[in-house]
Amino acid sequence: MKRRVKGWLGAAAYHTRLYRRFFRNRAIIVLFHRVDDRLADDPLSCTSAEFDAYCRFFRRYFTVVSLEELLDRLERGEDISRHLVITFDDGYLDNHEVAAARLRVHEIPACFFIATNFIGSDYRPWWDAELPFAPQWMDWQEVRELHHQGFEIGAHTMNHVDLGVVVGGDAVAEIIGSRKRIERELRTEVPFFSYPYGRANQITEENREAVRRAGFRCCLSAYGGTVTPGVDLFDLPRVPISPWFASPYHFGLEAMLDR
Repeated sequence: MKRRVKGWLGAAAYHTRLYRRFFRNRAIIVLFHRVDDRLADDPLSCTSAEFDAYCRFFRRYFTVVSLEELLDRLERGEDISRHLVITFDDGYLDNHEVAAARLRVHEIPACFFIATNFIGSDYRPWWDAELPFAPQWMDWQEVRELHHQGFEIGAHTMNHVDLGVVVGGDAVAEIIGSRKRIERELRTEVPFFSYPYGRANQITEENREAVRRAGFRCCLSAYGGTVTPGVDLFDLPRVPISPWFASPYHFGLEAMLDR
């Protein structure tokens, strides 16, 4: 009931344009993992209908831009009011089969971050151990198709390691190895990196610096917050989308207050 009330409050704030005050020279980066109608209650998933609702909400109330454009604006000191970037992590097959198709319908960009050793594998990560079926990952041809359709592709380590625990040469190998594999497969530069799990304690300063030294342009987290002028591009906040949000308007209200 409480979440539903927040959805109503959010709808009022957005319909009356009150939300614009909260996003004055602020942007937001959102994070999805998969779009799968079989996993409506899974914390990493949303249904195709829910994803469509979010896309309509984003288009109506925000300026949806690529990650590259947001970085360009931040570096040039330009206004980022109500700008929004859509990202996906890990490399699930539904990113190609479902999400990309819906994004094309809505004519909005997105960046897909890939854990390279998951691609083309039958690996079952610990967080999917209780699912009633094995997860499916994209193969490299499908990743290339996303790239050719105009979507951005970013690195997410090779094996989805916790960069708050893995350090030294092992961490550097995960960071650089993921970038090199994507660049080899796509034959293009890969300037974007998001670190696995994404909480504040799941990347060390040493590893954040390793991302910088590896030649990436940014490093994205996943522990909430909005993007403001002067933000450290190697500590960019993202807001994960999950079934905890009762509706896009509930998300919108929480995003307004998550400063």
